Amino acid sequence: MSAPAGWYPDPQTPVPGAPPQQRYWDGQAWTEHVAPVNPAYEHPAAGQASHGAQQPYAHGYAGLATTPDGAPLAGWWHRVGAYLIDLVVLGLVITALAFPFIRDVLTAFREYLDVAMTAAQNGQPAPSTAALTEKIAGSTLVIGVIGLAVNLVYTVCFLLWKQATPGKLAVGLRVRLRERPELPLTSICLRWLVQTFLPGALGKIPLVGALFSLFGFLDDLWPLWDSKKQALHDKAAKTNVVRVR
Repeated sequence: MSAPAGWYPDPQTPVPGAPPQQRYWDGQAWTEHVAPVNPAYEHPAAGQASHGAQQPYAHGYAGLATTPDGAPLAGWWHRVGAYLIDLVVLGLVITALAFPFIRDVLTAFREYLDVAMTAAQNGQPAPSTAALTEKIAGSTLVIGVIGLAVNLVYTVCFLLWKQATPGKLAVGLRVRLRERPELPLTSICLRWLVQTFLPGALGKIPLVGALFSLFGFLDDLWPLWDSKKQALHDKAAKTNVVRVR
C-alpha cells in the first residue's frame, strides 16, 4: 500500500558532509521538491513506522504551506510586491494608449476649476458638477475599456507564456493549478474574470457597485487567513501562486 502524500526523509544517498534533507512524496512517486530538515519540525518517529515505512514530518516544509505535490506557496507580501510592479507597468501602457482621452478629461477639469474660481471671485454660484460629469463621461468610459482590454491581454498572454506576469517574474512567483503544475487557458480567464472584471467593471454599476468593490477588497486580503493561501479568484480557478526561488 502506498504511503500518504507528505514530506519524508530523502531516500537518495546524501552528499557526504551535507545536512539531511526531506523530499516530497505525492502519494505515488517522489517529486523534485526538497527542503532541509528542521529538527523543530521533525516527527518524533520520522524514519520509523509500524510496518517499516517512513513517517512524514509533522509540519511539512519547515512549517510552510505547500501545494499537494509540495511546491511552496507564495506569501502575501510577495504577492503584493508583484501586484505593485504590474500596476506600474500597466499604468504606463494604459496611459500611453489612452492619452488623448486622459488629456480631454484633464482639460475639462481645468476648465471647470477656472470657471469655479472666477465665479467665486465674483460672488456667483459655482458651476454645476453634473455638466462636468456629462462632458467627461465618454472619455472616462473609453479609458476604462482600454484599461480592461490592456489588463486582459497583459494577464492572459504572460500567464500563458510564463505562468507569471512581469511582476511575479520579478519576485520569483508562478501561477499554477493547485493539484497540477500546469495552467490552462480556461483557468487563466476565470481567474482574470473574478479578480479584475468583477470589481473593475461591475464595481461601477450604481447601487450594486459597492458590493463588487467590497468583493475586490476581500479578494486581495483573502490569502492572509486562508489555509491554502488562495485568494477568492484562486479558489474560483483552482489555482495557487507558488514560489520558485
